[in-house]
Amino acid sequence: MISHAAAGRLDGLKNILVATDLSGRSEKAVARGILLAAQYGARIKIVHVVDDDQPAVLADMEALRSADLLTESVRPHSERFSVTPEIEILRGIESEAIRIAADQMNADLLVLGAHRRQFLRDVFTGTTVERVIRTCERPVLMVRLDIEETFEKAVAAIDLSKPSIDALEFASSVSFFGCSSLMLLHAYLPLASGFMRYASVEEDRIEDYARALASEARSALENIARTMPLAGLKPELLIEEGAAAEVIAGVISRKSPQLVVLGTTGNSILKNLVIGSVANAVLRDAECDVLAYAGRRETA
Repeated sequence: MISHAAAGRLDGLKNILVATDLSGRSEKAVARGILLAAQYGARIKIVHVVDDDQPAVLADMEALRSADLLTESVRPHSERFSVTPEIEILRGIESEAIRIAADQMNADLLVLGAHRRQFLRDVFTGTTVERVIRTCERPVLMVRLDIEETFEKAVAAIDLSKPSIDALEFASSVSFFGCSSLMLLHAYLPLASGFMRYASVEEDRIEDYARALASEARSALENIARTMPLAGLKPELLIEEGAAAEVIAGVISRKSPQLVVLGTTGNSILKNLVIGSVANAVLRDAECDVLAYAGRRETA
């Protein structure tokens, strides 16, 4: 069993909001959120949303029952880490109620459990986690691991977009939740190779093109490692050819990190419905915790 009592105090988080649907998956998020509150000395609020699209008497009964269940589920973690969270039962549409609660609290971090996929609905609207990331525009930690699994290794997927840099900067500002090692990962696809082969370009020139892409990516990651604080960690640089979601999955399988950090961007056509195919795939498939961030809002 991993002991968290000896862990040093971390900086960077003041307000943590945990949202739970009272499932076993959310139980892990509640435990992780309380542990983080202890490690950062942060205020923590745990909320559950009751659907108000039902008769008022049923909604009232569900709210009372949910409050009792939530209080009971929180107690052992609260006692273990000497943290007393605020508990609130909200009403409304889940993702919208969470967004409002996060705004009212000015939450630095939202913590949610991995949700079971409901295929037909999620194809069009995404999971609750995805909707929260899209609407809240705050860092979201999706929890899959038990708290006995200490954060040690982090992988930051960097596509050099603003959201991915913003996500990395946030993760660095909170010391990667205590991770002691960091990998910066960039996946690249030499898309022009197919056209070059179609045009009968020599294979040596195609390979030179792919090597040039990899070299440019390495230079960019080296610059990030040189100019960003990265919580004092010296990152391992990983530049791999392939589709981003597949490369990230492969690195997770080989390196077994506890945390993946990635920025999220909306699909240009369906930007109001999904948060991007790469983030979507990682959130659904990664067998570790995922910190996802859509990035800071642009100011006029």
